[in-house]
Amino acid sequence: MDMSTCSCGARIPEDAGWCPVCLKSVVDQGDLLEELHETFRKTTWTPPEALLTPSPPPIHSRWRAGPRSFGLRVKLALTIPSVAISVFGVKYFGFFFVAPLIIVTALLMRATWTRERVH
Repeated sequence: MDMSTCSCGARIPEDAGWCPVCLKSVVDQGDLLEELHETFRKTTWTPPEALLTPSPPPIHSRWRAGPRSFGLRVKLALTIPSVAISVFGVKYFGFFFVAPLIIVTALLMRATWTRERVH
């Protein structure tokens, strides 16, 4: 008569259906190992294709709206009055009096027309 050992330490005869001490069901270790392998195969995570594909190259534009910039219409709506005010200021008041306005206009135009990442 072949005996095996339960997890509680009791000896279990081979033909017994449960442990005589703790009353646990006897499990065939080969079947248990196969079940664990099958469960592991079913639960192994594989990444979706969207995560494996390389990202497209970035697109930069001065003309299209980005996350920190405006579209073409708003850029033109900012540019035309700003430049017109600076030109008329220089024409009527002279360059020396309008120099701060020209500096502000130049900084505004630089910020408005900087290339921005679109995608």
